[in-house]
Parts: sequence; structure tokens; C-alpha cells
Amino acid sequence: MRENNGAIITMRRLYKEKRILYCCYVTLLTSLVSLSLGLALGEVKLNKSQHATGIYAWILKIGRSFSFDATNDLFLLLLIGIVLFFLVRRQYSRRCKAYSLLFSLGGSILLLLGRAFYKENNLSKLFSSAFALQKAFMVLVGYSILLYWLLNALMEYVLPKLAASTALQAYKLKKIKLTIWSCFAFIVVAWLPYVVIMYPCNFTADSRDEVAQFLGDVEICKTDNTINYPEGATTLLNNHHPVTYTILVGTFAKEGKMTGSINGAMFLFALLQMTAMAFLFSYTILYIKSLDVPVLFQLIGLGFFMFYPLFPIYALTVTKDSLYGGCILLLTIQLLKMMTKEDSFFSSNKELWILFGSALGLQLLRNNGLYVMLVLFIVLLIRYRKNRNKCKKIVMSIGIPVILYGGLFLKVILPMCNIPGGSPREMLSVPFQQVARYAVEWGEEGFQNAEIETLDKILCFEGDLEVLKERYDPVLSDPVKSKFNKDYTKEELKEFMVVWAKLLKRHPGTFVTATLNNIYYYFSVDYGKPIVYVGAGSNGEVYGIKNPDITESARTFVLRALSMLNRSSMLGGLFSVGTWSYLFLFVLLYCGYKRRYEYLIMALPVVLNIMIAIAGPVAYMRYAIQWIMVVPVFGTVLWLLVNEVRTEKS
Repeated sequence: MRENNGAIITMRRLYKEKRILYCCYVTLLTSLVSLSLGLALGEVKLNKSQHATGIYAWILKIGRSFSFDATNDLFLLLLIGIVLFFLVRRQYSRRCKAYSLLFSLGGSILLLLGRAFYKENNLSKLFSSAFALQKAFMVLVGYSILLYWLLNALMEYVLPKLAASTALQAYKLKKIKLTIWSCFAFIVVAWLPYVVIMYPCNFTADSRDEVAQFLGDVEICKTDNTINYPEGATTLLNNHHPVTYTILVGTFAKEGKMTGSINGAMFLFALLQMTAMAFLFSYTILYIKSLDVPVLFQLIGLGFFMFYPLFPIYALTVTKDSLYGGCILLLTIQLLKMMTKEDSFFSSNKELWILFGSALGLQLLRNNGLYVMLVLFIVLLIRYRKNRNKCKKIVMSIGIPVILYGGLFLKVILPMCNIPGGSPREMLSVPFQQVARYAVEWGEEGFQNAEIETLDKILCFEGDLEVLKERYDPVLSDPVKSKFNKDYTKEELKEFMVVWAKLLKRHPGTFVTATLNNIYYYFSVDYGKPIVYVGAGSNGEVYGIKNPDITESARTFVLRALSMLNRSSMLGGLFSVGTWSYLFLFVLLYCGYKRRYEYLIMALPVVLNIMIAIAGPVAYMRYAIQWIMVVPVFGTVLWLLVNEVRTEKS
């Protein structure tokens, strides 16, 4: 009897301390998260002979949706239970909870959408039936719960503990001399194997077109069919690809052809481009060191630049994206200097000239760089509107490059040289893709009166919707815009946009689906798309640019290794654009959480480039490599924010 009374007293004490309720709460959360993960990775395969109804049938459907076996299920439950047990018991501020809730809900929705498009190229996996919708909701709830508690713990426990770590402070005191030249040497040595394997360079379809433009090769040039040249034009040069980069590449190719060593000429170009990137990365590590960041983090940043394989491969690829990414990196560093040490930055002519150079280079190396700098210029003028001296220096270092490129170069120099701008079809990639998706989903019944004829004047599909349907690729708009009518009139384009607006109003869901399907690579973490160019291939062989046969097996090994890593469950995230996108979103979230909104200005070049990429023709690694280059700088910002709080408390 005494034993029973003791047990009852113990139960009452536990109940009073709310431990039982706490354990029940954690168990419920664990079950929901495990269920959501199991549903997300599984597929519904119903047994048609099963005639169960009601709640029993629903439970059977859920059970058949799992992809794990019993052992994995048990391990998953145990792991999630342990994690949540330690996360939920901690106390978090309301502000932290609000930001965590915002990120967890938004991130969970994007993850769910990315998974759906990855599997089906549409949203049928989520909305095809009432059960599919119920399943999607359960997955969303589970994802949100796990992300919510992880973010709370990360922002108010893990990061502050990391900043206060005695081990890190010990690393901070160690004298490891990292100079710009030692970093440069480490990076170059780490990249040397790629230099040998990729000799003379990696060559793309765009590289071939740039060389063809400069050499005046009508047979090889592809952009001359999409652009109307002005009367009196004596060259194939156009601004579809930045003219400056085209002239740079073309000069090396022409000299190589004249001397009979085009391989040597292109190797020299790739080597110079790689050297420039290695130097910029070394400068980045030197700047991180100047912020009194622990040596361990400096070494991690250096190792990232040395051993992340996409950096040397893209540095050796004849494409504007590498140098453009270098300009974004340099611009981001200058903005961070401006935000952290305003007075010393604006009083230094050296820093202002570096800002000037990065602003001008950004525009000369990518046509949409003008829009990035224009927005940044306006934002900075607004921020420093009360300080006339700083506004003048912003005008000198950013406003003048914008005027030089947007006013002088585009409006005066190119017209004087009879060099046309790029085709407007690039800016119309999104509406073209939406119209093609509309045709696929709704057919002729979805159109009224002469709408098909109006669309045909721009997209040139001979009035046959079947032709337009065949061109449609859910993740690539190039086939649809390939037949764009370069001889269009302004009236025809205006009529096209009027019809586009009517179709949007008629079936908005189709337009949203088309856009999400085209860009989901940017927020999906399980996408195994090709990520690099390896070798010159057929694009280079047109001009005699060829990789040696002796290194063919090495290039094949690199390509297969990257493909395997890209699809790896452990390391695949490092090669997924979605992973880096969520990292940037978290840093922006943390800046808002710490009320350091000025750091958002520092992130503006990356954010604007992500927005421009979303409006582009295709989502893939080449457009995202510029963001990944900035990761060590964003990591440094995270350290500065956390270390600020630690210093204030101490």
C-alpha cells in the first residue's frame, strides 16, 4: 500500500512540475515531424483490392505513403525526439520566436513546392486530391515545427555559445600570418590539378558565339538571328553578351588563330581569369582577417575557396560569370566596409576607387549589372540623404559609373560603332514561358477570338498550338523564345502583352505554376542538375580548341565525381543552389532579428542578382556561382552580429 501511495505522490509531483505534459508535448511534436518526413520522402501506392472506408482507409493511405522501413523509422523517431527534447525545454524571446516562425513557414512552403516540381513538374502532387492536400498539410506542419525549434536554438543558444567559446578565443590569440600572397599561393596550388586537367580551358556555347561575333563568322554566330543590326553595321558584334567581354575573348582567339596556337591563346586567357579570381579570393580572406575574426574561421574561408571544386572549374571556363562574380564579391566587401566603418571608409580615396571599379566592372561584365547598381545607388542616397558630403562621394563612386555605362557607353559609344543592344526576348522569358504553359494545359479551348494569331506574331509557331506545345520545356525557356520574331513592331508587342494579361486573368494558377516550375532549382535542395562545364567539347572544336586526349580520363573522372557528389545524400547540399539560397535568407533574417538593418544594404547586390536570375530563362548553377563566392563574407557578417552581443554583455 505504501508503494502505491509513493507512486501516486511521485506522479502528482511530476504532474505539478509539468514534466509529464512536457514529455507528451515533445512526443507529439516528434510524431508529427517524423510523419511529415516519412510522407515527404515516400510515395502513395494504394492497394486497389482494399475496400476500407472512413478514417481506417485514411490511416491505410498514410501508412502506405511512407518510404522508411521499421529500423529507419525507429532511428528517426529517436533522433528527432532527442533533438526536440533539448530544444523545446529552453526559453526563447518573443522576437526570436517571431522571426523563427516567419522563416520556418516560408522555408517549409518553398521546400514543399520544390519537392513537388522536382517529382512531377507541376503541383498535382500537392493538390490532385483531398488526400494529397491533407498529406501536403501534414508535411508542411512537420517541416515547420522542426525548422522553428532549430532556428530558435540556433539564434539564441548555438551562435551565442559559439561566440563565447574559449576554444575559439584561443584560436583568436594564435599568430598565424595569413597574407594576401600566402593565401594566393595556397589557392593557386590547390587549383593546379584543374589547370592541367582542363587545359586549355572550358568552352561553352556562349563562348563560341562570342568568338564568332568578334571574328565575323556568320555560320557559327547564333545571336545575329535574334537581333536587328543597324544600317551600315560592318561587324557581328552585339550586346547580347557584354561587348567588353566579347572583345576580350575574341582578341585572344584572333591572336591565337593568327599565330597558329589558339589552344595556347585560350589557355593564357583562362589562366589570367583564374589568377584574377584567386587574387580576389585572397583579398577576401585578408579583409576577413582585418575584422578580428578567429583564425579558425579564416582558415575555413580559405579552405572553402581552395577546395570547393566549382570555383577553379568556373575560373577556367570562358564565361563572363566568373569575373562578374568577382565584382559582386568585391562590391559586397566594400559595402560591408561602408556599413561597419563609415567615417574611415568615406575618408579613404583608395576604398572609394575600389568601389568605383567594382561598380563599373559589374556593369561591363553583365548587362543587368546596370539595374543592380542603379537600385543600390538610390538606396545609398536615401540612407545618407542627411549627409551632403557622403552623398557627393556616393555620386562620385557609384553614380558616375552608372552614368558612364548607362548613358555614355550604351547610348553613345555602341550606337556610334553600329553595335546593337541585346534582344528584348531575354526580358520576356517569363511571359513567353507562361504563354507556352497555358497552351499546354488549356489547348485551343482556352483561347478566344484572334488571341492565337496575336501570339503567333511574336512567337512564330505558324498558328499551330501543337508546335508551341512541343517547344515547351518546364525548366528552360530557350526553346520557346528561340523563334522570337526579331522584326516585330511595337504595336504587335503591345498586343501580345494585352493578350498575355487576359490569359493571366483567366487562369492565374497556370502562370504561377509556369514561373515556379522554371525557377524551383533556386529553392529546392534535392535537385541533381548538371552543375559545371568540363572541357572544350564540340563548342571549342569548331575553332580548333581541343582538350588533349591524354587528360580525357581525368576530365571524365572529375565529371563523374561531381555528378556523384551532386546526388549524394550527405554532400549533395553543397552543390544545390537551394542550400545557399536558404543560407542567405537566414543571414538576412538574423540581421533583422538583431536590428542591424544596415547590413541588408551590404546584401543588396546578391539579393538583386537572385531576383534577376528568377526572371531569367533557366535556373542553374552558372547563374548562382556568384552568390556562392560571397558565402565567406556572409559568414563573417554572422560572426560580427553574434560577437557584438557577446562583447556588449561582457
